[in-house]
Amino acid sequence: MIGNLKIISKFILIIVLPIFFIKITDFFVTPTITFKWAMAFVVTGLLWSAISSAYLILDGHGTPFNEKPPKKLVRSGPYSMTRHPIYLGFIFYVLGLSLYFNLFSLWIWAAIVILIVVHALSEDKNILNKFQDAKAYESSTPFLLPMRKWKVNSITEPPFLYVFMFLAGKFIVPFFFDVRIFGRENIPEGPYVVISNHTSYSDPLFVIDALNSYVRFPITSAHYEKFAWFFDMVGMFPIKRYTVDVPAIMKFTKTMKNGGIMGIFPEGERNWDGRPLEIPEGVVKLLKMSPNPILPVRIDDAHLLWPRWAKGLQKGIVKVEIGKPVDSKDYSKAIDYIFLDTFEDKRYADYRGIEKYIWKCPSCKTVGSVKSFKNGFECAKCGIQWLTPTVKKVRSLHDSIEFSSEDLPLSDSVIANGKKSKMTLYESKIEIGDKTLLLSEIQSFLTESNTSVYIFSNELFIVHPLNTSSLMWKEYFDFLRKV
Repeated sequence: MIGNLKIISKFILIIVLPIFFIKITDFFVTPTITFKWAMAFVVTGLLWSAISSAYLILDGHGTPFNEKPPKKLVRSGPYSMTRHPIYLGFIFYVLGLSLYFNLFSLWIWAAIVILIVVHALSEDKNILNKFQDAKAYESSTPFLLPMRKWKVNSITEPPFLYVFMFLAGKFIVPFFFDVRIFGRENIPEGPYVVISNHTSYSDPLFVIDALNSYVRFPITSAHYEKFAWFFDMVGMFPIKRYTVDVPAIMKFTKTMKNGGIMGIFPEGERNWDGRPLEIPEGVVKLLKMSPNPILPVRIDDAHLLWPRWAKGLQKGIVKVEIGKPVDSKDYSKAIDYIFLDTFEDKRYADYRGIEKYIWKCPSCKTVGSVKSFKNGFECAKCGIQWLTPTVKKVRSLHDSIEFSSEDLPLSDSVIANGKKSKMTLYESKIEIGDKTLLLSEIQSFLTESNTSVYIFSNELFIVHPLNTSSLMWKEYFDFLRKV
């Protein structure tokens, strides 16, 4: 945290100093007509320097202003166009200020250019002494002016949109969460596979914020297809959880073999109550075959602020604990670390939406009678209330839900593959519109979100129940399959 404050203070100082000197010029020389279009130089220069700094952090694993020298020679993004993109952005920034405020202050800009060139030449010497491939990089990349095309290898280097989202996240996340990170000293220097527990939509942001690295995450194909262009531009790739996805496995292994950082949420989806879901056998095989160490990252308390069943997120403190890396043969140690239960005796910030999880009254056994409010929930039929129950209590209420053949058949109006129809579950089959699927032949039945289920039986059905909980359908299916 102290290191970040130093960087921010230096950044502010460097931004403010040129304005201070330019305004001093106004005392000696009457300001000339300003060029309002020069503000484009100011904005472009700041953005370019910020993007370049982010590449230094994400790809070089260092920080600007020599607070933490990069461990790797950065050649991606803006560094593929010029060796000193941060300085180039600052030159544009000061030029824009001079043209906007006082044309006679251009002497300050000229002096800054000279100082930057001298400092950059000195920096080049240090880079040559530190990195083996620096000489080849210097001979192929312009000193200051961007004379080459932008290049990024998205397997190991962050795409532009990933970097932009990283910067935006640094400003946006603090408005919603107080993220406290522990164990950064455990981050390996080389490539690794990071695994984490998964309880909220914002978990990838927490992991990236903690590691300050380019991490490639697979994303379920259901979400990918809606915004494929976006996920492609941030380096994510789709994975089909309802079948063996060979292309996704190949991308995973290619990333690892090429020295990239791979991110996995072993559960494959957000859990409902903070307790881990069953880890698919395919994920275990991937972890075992990893040539790189496995880094466990545990996200504490995000589940309390944005559980899967919630209607919206709440502000609060989130702790991110980075454990020690382990060899892929000892993957189980990493899994035990991320699944350590740290909040069973804590309480939720908001209970609205919990009827998606407690879909049947534990008292009167009525399906769909539970109604939630901010401080708890109640049964609309028998009237019993639960006020600010602990996570442990909520879990026990859910676990007390009884499955009975008297509830069958279960039926609801649904949106199935984009069309409105009806879904009915019997003891041995499920009907979706005019389709009948035997439960014994269904290969996969998943809750891809808190409102939809994915049913795969040689054909994929994306089903959104309109009046009932998606978790209810999933849990009743599991119950009937066991029977």
